[in-house]
Amino acid sequence: MSAHIFQIFHDDATRQKLDAEFVALDTSDSPHTEWHEYWAIRRFFLSTSVNEGELYGFFGADFTQRTGLSAESVAAFIREHPGKDVYTFSPSTRASACYLNVFEQGNRTNPGLIEIAEAFVRAIPLDVDLRAQPMDGRSAVAGHFIVARPSFWKTWFALTEKLFELFENDHAEFQRCIASIALGGARQSARTLLVERVASLVLALCPDIEVAAFGASAMSTPDTAYRPFDRQIELINELKASYAASGDRSTLNLFYNLRGAVLKAVEGPELERSKDGFLGTQLIASPDLLYVCLTHVPPPFEFPSDVSMLCLGAEQGPGKANLRDLAPEWEQYHPQIGGLAGSFALKNYIVKNNLQVRQIGICQYRKFISNRKVGGTPAENYPVMDVVKRDSLTMVQMAEAMVPGRRDFLVGQPARLQGGHLNQYQECHIPEDFLRFAATALELGVLARHEATAFMAEMIFLPGGIELGVFPMEFWVRSITAIESVVRVCCERYPIRREGYQARSWAFCAERLGSFLLLRQLTATYGLNAWQAQVVGQMNLLTEAAQALYVGGQ
Repeated sequence: MSAHIFQIFHDDATRQKLDAEFVALDTSDSPHTEWHEYWAIRRFFLSTSVNEGELYGFFGADFTQRTGLSAESVAAFIREHPGKDVYTFSPSTRASACYLNVFEQGNRTNPGLIEIAEAFVRAIPLDVDLRAQPMDGRSAVAGHFIVARPSFWKTWFALTEKLFELFENDHAEFQRCIASIALGGARQSARTLLVERVASLVLALCPDIEVAAFGASAMSTPDTAYRPFDRQIELINELKASYAASGDRSTLNLFYNLRGAVLKAVEGPELERSKDGFLGTQLIASPDLLYVCLTHVPPPFEFPSDVSMLCLGAEQGPGKANLRDLAPEWEQYHPQIGGLAGSFALKNYIVKNNLQVRQIGICQYRKFISNRKVGGTPAENYPVMDVVKRDSLTMVQMAEAMVPGRRDFLVGQPARLQGGHLNQYQECHIPEDFLRFAATALELGVLARHEATAFMAEMIFLPGGIELGVFPMEFWVRSITAIESVVRVCCERYPIRREGYQARSWAFCAERLGSFLLLRQLTATYGLNAWQAQVVGQMNLLTEAAQALYVGGQ
């Protein structure tokens, strides 16, 4: 059977990587660069008649680099396995085995992909549950590393053309859905990530297609870190096949446990959560805003659907965004720093996933900042905060009140401290903790030397610091990273355990440093006397029943 195998390039640099035995396919003149290799494949099928008795393949310029295979190796494999419908040359079959399917694998590296992929299959429509569809060594393929008969490519092309149509033409509902999800990970477009997974979807949904898969063990540059676990990976594939045949949930659980152990062994303790799966994005963000609620207890109130829960302490569990997974180094300090550990976990999530959003919003399981007063009454002992009965707000009202609108910052009303930070702190807490914390901040350069007196004497205090409200992402990540460096040194240098309310001493200090850094930014941005009119909203405490007093720790 004759095979026509093309290799796609888009500039001189990628052209230099081509195997001369493949046919070069130029896509440098593409007016749609965001479609990458698909543009060349699409143009080929739209302009070329194919022979039903022959094979066609489309490899990227990095094919040899990723697989170690030459054109002759590919041709030899096809000759050795005649008569198949599809030949696959995936360099990551071991790693892919450790995921239920290519969508789960993609969602781990690009959070948000699973929700985008579900929007795609709903829009086609295609009756498939991407969170339950297993893919094994036969169907899990990396990108377009496929040589196949036209019968396969016709099905593939029908689906990719629907994807192209959804993105390129007026499909408002689909495009609104896609635009509402911030895709994390490497800077790849959603359309590219989806196109790369259509081949696997076709193979999984069409079990009658005969496939010959080139084994990763025969490649010179496959996923070698997984090689010591070949026996376990063989069993993982058997479990997926058994689950596909039976739908038995206990078999699926065995798969997750075994694959979790392999991923943890290969990639380290941070993959402990892989036993829970990646078939859902932990913290859903839009390109404009990632809003997170920090909670260490079962949330007593429901928050709007675009607020994601980040769980601490006893509230952590399977399938949740957990402190122990996102910032395991801080879990042991949670009793000492409270919700601050959640802020460090949130920062880790943003940085690790290269999440590009405009703003970060943070609320707590009973506290949130609104863009206006939403009812309730000021707490008698904390007048900058309103006490609000939850049932007095509809979900729509609450959602509307929490959005920052055109504000870059949304913070609560400032409090005025008699005598400044140090004077107020020593009245309520242990003053040596604050002095040690301030000295460490100066030592690390988080506070400049000329700011030492100003920090101690600052009388304007923004409750919650940078852990309650809405902030520009770049400012927030930079500031919480600086605060984390101070807290880390203090926890290591001064391992003092306070009792009761004073146990969270470093959190109290960090709140004041966050307030100071925030105030410095606000006055620099809006002016000393104008910032309040630009950014101040209202801090609220949700309650089940009317109350007048604020009890610390709520």
